[in-house]
Amino acid sequence: MPLVKRNIDPRHLCHTALPRGIKNELECVTNISLANIIRQLSSLSKYAEDIFGELFNEAHSFSFRVNSLQERVDRLSVSVTQLDPKEEERKFYTKSLYFFSFSSLLFPTFWHCMCLF
Repeated sequence: MPLVKRNIDPRHLCHTALPRGIKNELECVTNISLANIIRQLSSLSKYAEDIFGELFNEAHSFSFRVNSLQERVDRLSVSVTQLDPKEEERKFYTKSLYFFSFSSLLFPTFWHCMCLF
């Protein structure tokens, strides 16, 4: 069941009691119905303004996020173009060799400690 965020009033256009002493009942019902239609249009207009305001705020927020993301991409593209591929490859192999040599030194100590338990 959907949750109602906005409710357009009046819901029923012709559900009112007629005043006594009316000579032309059809004209009275027509006038009441038209007045209620105008009230509905007024309510609908107010809600349409609210909806478009919310839509504008969402679009503004989205635009801000996209611009921020574009700035980050631009900074990254500048950083990537300034990198030297040979230097980065050397750094990668140096770090990975250091990691494997460090872990191979710690493994016997770790294994010895685990055996004590």
